Amino acid sequence: MADSAKAPVSHTRQSVYYLLGAALQGLGALLVQPFSIRILDSAEWGRVGFSAVVLQVGQVVLSAGLPLAITRAYFQPENGKAHARAIHGANLILSFGISLISALFVYFSIPDSHVGATFAFAVASTGLLSIVVSSQAILRSQRRALAFVMLSGAASLGAHLCGLIAISLLSADSATYMAAFLIGMAITAGVSFKLAPPLWPGKAWIAVKSAFKLGLPLLPHSIAMMLMMQGDSFLVQHFQNSVGSGRYVAAAAFALGPFAVLSSLNNVWTARLFEASHSNGLLVVARQLSTQAALIAGGLVLLGSSGATVGMLVLKGNDPEVMMLAKVLPAVGCGYALYLLAMSVLFAKQETRSFTWVTPSVLVLAGLVGLFAAQTTNYWELGAVKVGAFGMLGLVYALLAAKALREAFPWRPFALTAAGAIVVVGLNFLVPNTLLAGLISIVVALGVCGAGFMLVRKRV
Repeated sequence: MADSAKAPVSHTRQSVYYLLGAALQGLGALLVQPFSIRILDSAEWGRVGFSAVVLQVGQVVLSAGLPLAITRAYFQPENGKAHARAIHGANLILSFGISLISALFVYFSIPDSHVGATFAFAVASTGLLSIVVSSQAILRSQRRALAFVMLSGAASLGAHLCGLIAISLLSADSATYMAAFLIGMAITAGVSFKLAPPLWPGKAWIAVKSAFKLGLPLLPHSIAMMLMMQGDSFLVQHFQNSVGSGRYVAAAAFALGPFAVLSSLNNVWTARLFEASHSNGLLVVARQLSTQAALIAGGLVLLGSSGATVGMLVLKGNDPEVMMLAKVLPAVGCGYALYLLAMSVLFAKQETRSFTWVTPSVLVLAGLVGLFAAQTTNYWELGAVKVGAFGMLGLVYALLAAKALREAFPWRPFALTAAGAIVVVGLNFLVPNTLLAGLISIVVALGVCGAGFMLVRKRV
């Protein structure tokens, strides 16, 4: 197979592809949902919704940190590509085997065969999704962003479309939906297998064992990260009624947006950092990327917070508490961007033991503070706790990365971005909750972002 890394690569083009992939992945279920929810009754749709949660959590548990280990191994000077494919093969066998056994257990342990089949299909799909994610780690290393994006779209939008077609033509129930979803996921996994063929793990057994040792500490970390991203909604659901929870969730997109954009761009950043880790250029690349990541996070805060008034007027109407929350949430991007770079540096330096306790500890601390904030309708306070939690997470990982590098981690761009975010959110709190004022703040934000882009471009 030709290695695309040998040819000159446009990081900008790669970034655009990954952003498109994030959009496809995030919008897949949302595009299908309005149609599926009208075909299925509430109970059947509830099972499909729960299956989606099982799918995401199961994929995290099955893969742990192996996709990152694959990318890091790929750039090793000696037999890196073979090592990466062997780790990919081990992940494939492990994911498929565990998910198949678990699916059979789920099916036979649930008395209602219809419900059992629904959740068994969901569990089986987790193994196939893990195969896709593992293949994407190879594609990311090869800088084949377009193929990466195609798999993202097929695993999300494509699989959900299979479910929608099945319940439209065959039977309107959750088991039919998830069976068709499983078929769509199997086809996607087969394509990913072709795009990124694995090797038998025994071909590089030492590398495989090293990958598991490096990646397993990310299991508690990954679960804690999922809870940090979604836990605030769970707290509101627990302490308030479904109406209060619905109001809070309406503004959640203003946090999910920065998460999605930065996670997509991290596919480019991770590959560059891991490649540099096998030479003496890791710190240089980290400094370059820190400036880039901080500027992007700052732009997301500015645009997200300034667009909150218009966005919430469209989505929810004039709800002052929810609007204030929407103005705060985009600031999560500052800490999250710092965390992404610092985490990649630690993984590149094979310093992953801290992942076992750092993220769960920050989660517990944020949860304790959030217990009080979630009991009030001043939703922005809980949003501020979330922003602070990700800021703390980024700071702690930056300190650990500095220790691993034995050099000062390039955190100054993030400090400036965080200070600017506080000013931006504070000023947007003063903006009246009217359409005209919201439009003016958007125009101002776009002007500032445009001027900033031109200034940075001239300096570069």
